[in-house]
Amino acid sequence: MSSFWIMRWALKALGGVSAVVAVGLGLVYQFQEKLLYLPRIPGVPNEFAYLPDRFGLEYEDIYITAKDGTRLHSWMMWPKGWSKQKRRSRPTVLFFQENAGNMSFRLPFLRLVAHHLHCQVFAPSYRGYGLSQGKPNESGLQMDAQAALEYLTTDSVVNKDNIVIFGRSLGGAVAFWVAAANPGLVNSLIVENTFWSIEAVVGKVMPFLAPFVGPGRLFNFLIRNRWCNDEAIAKLGQLPVCLLSSLQDEMLPPEHMERMHKMLLAQQGRVTWVPLQAGHMDAYETAAQDYWPAVAKFTQHHARSLDAESEDDQSDAGVQEAVQATNAGAKPPSAVGPFTDGSSRPSQLHDEQVVGAALQAPGHDYKKEL
Repeated sequence: MSSFWIMRWALKALGGVSAVVAVGLGLVYQFQEKLLYLPRIPGVPNEFAYLPDRFGLEYEDIYITAKDGTRLHSWMMWPKGWSKQKRRSRPTVLFFQENAGNMSFRLPFLRLVAHHLHCQVFAPSYRGYGLSQGKPNESGLQMDAQAALEYLTTDSVVNKDNIVIFGRSLGGAVAFWVAAANPGLVNSLIVENTFWSIEAVVGKVMPFLAPFVGPGRLFNFLIRNRWCNDEAIAKLGQLPVCLLSSLQDEMLPPEHMERMHKMLLAQQGRVTWVPLQAGHMDAYETAAQDYWPAVAKFTQHHARSLDAESEDDQSDAGVQEAVQATNAGAKPPSAVGPFTDGSSRPSQLHDEQVVGAALQAPGHDYKKEL
């Protein structure tokens, strides 16, 4: 084959690669909100699959308004039988969820948070999720988080000194941002399996874009939803932080959490670091023996409790009954990692679609399933 034909073939090949890259970059720019935020999971009804009372939690529907006027739905949840005085005496966890599905899919996890941390939980739905208005994007979710925290500072059944922020996956980025933006209003921060930044994630989930999008890359300007956690961490000061990192994370590289660990350690001189032998969103089950004692110890150490009642208080009977019941199914959907394509989504949901349908089936006995 002559050099002319070799050169011609090479130029065609390069043209094809360039076309693929151009299409990839175009998709990232044009559809990044749809790729990053997934309020509705394909094949799963958008309605709440179940409500907090099915998990031994009393609750109140609360609507708050973000700075731009967007109306947001939230649940305030607490263990069955707690009085207002009891609720006020315990920590309040402000919870920010993963990126896929509505808040009802987080209830199996949140009932365990209420039990193990002996707390009430405030769970706002991001704009566009659940019953909240609007469409999700980075600035919008930041306004949502700010509105949620500001609401807690005005609620008469919340101890303002005991607000703990807990974020998982995408929610970890939201948690970092709102904690950094409100020094003095947050008691402590718990983050599980989040990312360094969206720029750093794109090349991992779309390897063919790695030369173009990533730390210091030329086309980073295409990323509108940046979520730069390193910038937020630099503003945390001495806020107590607990990092939960799954070492077998199949969706986000564990080294992202390790980088944040090292940055916080250099900045604060201390950080609660909890490595777990688990996947992206199943650590609270598969590594429960390490997960819950670490989170509870961290929270108890930093939160200032006003009551002297034991963790086995009989007023928690509803949640304890739920926790002790057989957990044959009700798992929340796994988060869908940033910038995954549609074809990968069903494989990330595991059996939650079946579980949600079963819990709503006529004649279903919830007690046996939970």
